Amino acid sequence: MDKLQALSGNNVLGQIELEKADSHLSRAKSLASKDVKSQEDVEKAAGGFEALLLHQMLKAMWSTVQSTGFLGDDSNQAQIYRDMLNQAIADSVAEGRGVGVKDFLRKELSKTIEPSS
Repeated sequence: MDKLQALSGNNVLGQIELEKADSHLSRAKSLASKDVKSQEDVEKAAGGFEALLLHQMLKAMWSTVQSTGFLGDDSNQAQIYRDMLNQAIADSVAEGRGVGVKDFLRKELSKTIEPSS
């Protein structure tokens, strides 16, 4: 029964990540089709993409850490908590100075904003 619960928990995490990625992708597609209305749209898309990138990077980094089994660190609950922590860290870094991806994207996507007449 524990394996079934772990699998369903992993599916929930995967579904949440898929929905977030889909949201960021649709925002980027609207920008790419030159439907950009304002600098605020560019800011949201660039910040969201950087947060998504950082979240994936943190997730990959955690996958290299060997599980000791101490305090149930390989349990489904611990994985969910770690994923939530990774998302909070990624969002916090992206809202701040970031790692430079947001600035680059903002600069490039700002070129697609049509000047208002």
